[in-house]
Amino acid sequence: MKKVLLVVVALASTNAFATRARVNALGNSPHLVDTQTVYSNPADMMIMGDYVTMETGTTAGGAEGANAEGMVTRSMGDSKMGLSLGHQSKNASATWGLRALAGFATIKSQQNPVEFSYGMKTADMNWAATLVYSNYNDKVASEKESSMGIRTGLRMGALDAKLNIGLTNTYENATDGKFKGNMGLTAGAGYAMDNLYVSGAVTMAGFKAENAAGTETKDYSATEIAASAVSSHKKDGNEFFYGAGLTSVNTKEKVADSKTTQLYLPVWMGLEVDAASWLTVRGSVTQKTLINSTKVETGATTTTETAPGANSTAVAVGAGMKWNKLTLDGSLTGLSGAAANQKVDGTNLLGQVGVTYMF
Repeated sequence: MKKVLLVVVALASTNAFATRARVNALGNSPHLVDTQTVYSNPADMMIMGDYVTMETGTTAGGAEGANAEGMVTRSMGDSKMGLSLGHQSKNASATWGLRALAGFATIKSQQNPVEFSYGMKTADMNWAATLVYSNYNDKVASEKESSMGIRTGLRMGALDAKLNIGLTNTYENATDGKFKGNMGLTAGAGYAMDNLYVSGAVTMAGFKAENAAGTETKDYSATEIAASAVSSHKKDGNEFFYGAGLTSVNTKEKVADSKTTQLYLPVWMGLEVDAASWLTVRGSVTQKTLINSTKVETGATTTTETAPGANSTAVAVGAGMKWNKLTLDGSLTGLSGAAANQKVDGTNLLGQVGVTYMF
């Protein structure tokens, strides 16, 4: 079983575990195991050494992956504990940007979120759980925010599984009204076979919103089902990988009697190379290809229907610099998307920066 676990770790990551910048530069491929994937499956921290990592980002919070945050883990025999500050949690607060969909003029994301993790190795199984919490109260402006959630996960040989639950997710202010998220849920599993990693996940979330007068303005629900396969090829410490998946997304908003259905086939490929003993260069390209359909209906009227949809090709590039046990990762932004300027300047170079120290 120990040999199988070593194969899984080798498949998941060829270079040193790093940061958000690394995961983003590699297209967030499902086979990666990194300090960032601990926020999806807390058991990932059990197959890495102890570390402290810090990520640049906005203090104002917002979407997951755009905020300032940091995490530290420490082992105690067969168990391990972790503390994270600042991470915007999907399952507790902002699944698919739910709060932003409420339509409020102003709305806050999680404020000073904190996460506590605990894991243990039991025979051939590594398991861990995380408690997510945030709370904010402006007593003068009558503005409140709170969230709480739990994540659980395990890794046993070639198998990994996770269950993430958002227990509470609320926001209110005197002008706009109240937002109350439903109990969000994400369940997923993956399996590694030689150079192939297959995985699948189901996510369900939703919310209700009402204005200051108490009238319901939104009743939203969403379900996402995704499956993927990634093939990874390694030589001399370098990795080339490619993968494809199939994702179905269905959302409904009962007040406006609208619904959206999406079905798309994402494909991606990435490369991570040790250009020097102290330098790792990485990059990826992703695209929704062949299958890429979206349909929006309001009542009996179809307002949007594309099949296939518009161009979705995205490129991500980054690099990591290593000094002994310290890694500094950076990403290059502005290379793809509607606002891309294709420039390498002070704004785009190191647009995302993270530093990790492995104890």
